[in-house]
Amino acid sequence: MGRIEYEAMPIRAFPEHTVRIPGGAVTFGVEYRRLDEATILAEMGPDARARFGGVVPAGMGAVIEEDGVALHVFDAATGDELLRFDCFDDAAHWHLLAPGGGRNVVIEHDPAEGPLLPWAVSALRCRLRDLLAEAGAPAVAAALGDDEVRAGLDVVAQVARYVEAAGRPVSVG
Repeated sequence: MGRIEYEAMPIRAFPEHTVRIPGGAVTFGVEYRRLDEATILAEMGPDARARFGGVVPAGMGAVIEEDGVALHVFDAATGDELLRFDCFDDAAHWHLLAPGGGRNVVIEHDPAEGPLLPWAVSALRCRLRDLLAEAGAPAVAAALGDDEVRAGLDVVAQVARYVEAAGRPVSVG
């Protein structure tokens, strides 16, 4: 599957749509994420495509219009996002993020492995330390407590099912 590395970081998690769940050294986030041209323009400005070298991840069209559940993994101490799984229907992918180093690796999800959401929860349960180390956060990986992570991921799985069933949030205002 495709793997692209960018220096530009992705659009932030939107706190108003993200449920944060403690997991010890990490905080998990579950968000219903909408990524479209208007959001990109509002968050990154008119030069957004140039920041990413004009290269769009595989599966995304020329006009970006995606939505779905996103799972986030934040460093509990700093709040920096280290991992993200964008469980979109058309362009499911995930990120290895190193905010201090300006490294954003986008990895296309292989649909042969099934939908990204259950795959991501399983990967977080089985390989969180390895994924954090690969993202450039070995100290966070070393500080993980198995019981805290397990309890956090149990809540993540429940919240993600609810958020997926509820669908796109309605803007208030």
